[in-house]
Amino acid sequence: MYPMKLKPVYDKTIWANDRLTTMRGLEETGMGICWEISAHPHAKNVILNGEYAGKTLDELIKNDPTAILGEKELHQMLRLAYLDAAEDLSIQVHPYDEYAREHEHDEGKTESWYILQADKGATLVAGTTASDAAVIKEAVACDEVEKYVRKVEVEAGDFVCIDAGMLHALGKGILALEIGQNSNTTYRFYDYHRKDASGKERELHIEKCFDVADFSLHCNKIASPFPTTAHTEEKMLVDRREFSVRLVDVAESYVLPKDEKRFYCLSNVSADCAIRYQGKELSFAFTENIFVPAGCDDIEIIGKARILISFVR
Repeated sequence: MYPMKLKPVYDKTIWANDRLTTMRGLEETGMGICWEISAHPHAKNVILNGEYAGKTLDELIKNDPTAILGEKELHQMLRLAYLDAAEDLSIQVHPYDEYAREHEHDEGKTESWYILQADKGATLVAGTTASDAAVIKEAVACDEVEKYVRKVEVEAGDFVCIDAGMLHALGKGILALEIGQNSNTTYRFYDYHRKDASGKERELHIEKCFDVADFSLHCNKIASPFPTTAHTEEKMLVDRREFSVRLVDVAESYVLPKDEKRFYCLSNVSADCAIRYQGKELSFAFTENIFVPAGCDDIEIIGKARILISFVR
């Protein structure tokens, strides 16, 4: 096995910015979501390099799950996607595993956001200021939801983890990498009375939101200023049952050792660099994401770049 580049899958959204597509030299506009690593039925990434070029990651997993995922199972596969927001996303919530499997035939969704770029003063929603569901229900009835959202100001390099059941929303002027569970189930709670292309307000899912929401949940950001030293530095941003994310500021080189128990997802969130493996070299550009199957030989990251390493313990 070898490190795999995947073809991104873009989705048009009502709130999209064009930062990501412009950075990548693409002419498409309005692409608010870009699925970077996924084996979910909604977006199956095609492999671009090596022996398995032209096949989907989903195909490989189904044909030989142990070779690709190691000791992990398909429901533990991660989903990585960019969110590129010119306007606020809807305030929303994701279900936990049991509810999602029963009602949506999908996985639950705990996720995290790494902020690549943010306008000055940009904010995101992470929880509510009231923990009593009755208070929030009254706010919905009186159209005062915005009064109770908990806003967190963010800048490039910040990281937040969003539990299933937490009301949340990415704010305008933010480009973020989302790392989370293999799910595409979202319940929309509040959408600012925004109208779609047909002039209608988008559907809300209030009943399901109250089924799964825990209004006591909130989170704080983890700030990670870029280092000024000439040494490689690393830290764990999150380490939990659903997934772990390690941040590595590579000064010159960093080795990811062979691991037959699990797969890894590598995300380049700062500057172009390269990967060496099996006597070969693979370019690794800013904003690219690379999937590393279980059992892949040692990988060496060469250059000066910030890399996120996502995996399941």
